[in-house]
Amino acid sequence: MNCGVDITRISRFENIENLDGFLNKYFTNEEKAYINSKSKSIQTIAGMYSAKEAVLKAMGIGIGSGVALKDISILHDNLGCPYVDITAKIDYYLLQKSAKEITVSISHDGDYAVAFCVVK
Repeated sequence: MNCGVDITRISRFENIENLDGFLNKYFTNEEKAYINSKSKSIQTIAGMYSAKEAVLKAMGIGIGSGVALKDISILHDNLGCPYVDITAKIDYYLLQKSAKEITVSISHDGDYAVAFCVVK
């Protein structure tokens, strides 16, 4: 079992000059639809971005290792609980770790968003 955690300051996302460009670079179409349903909430964006970082850490890989943040898709079930959509690239790394499951949790408090990921 591996875990990863990431924390980010929400206000860091408030002054992005080209928010749509940022979203297009780091988020999938499904994620962008969710973000749009939340009126492009900076809190939502920061939490999902942290979740992507936590996934990379739990899988023991970093940015530039062949998996881009856009390759990690953080979706939400009918109750709003986040989960990681298993893409071919993510599945490859899970197989390398003999892992079968990946879970993620996102929380916000004040000016911070934190995400925790477990790969087992």
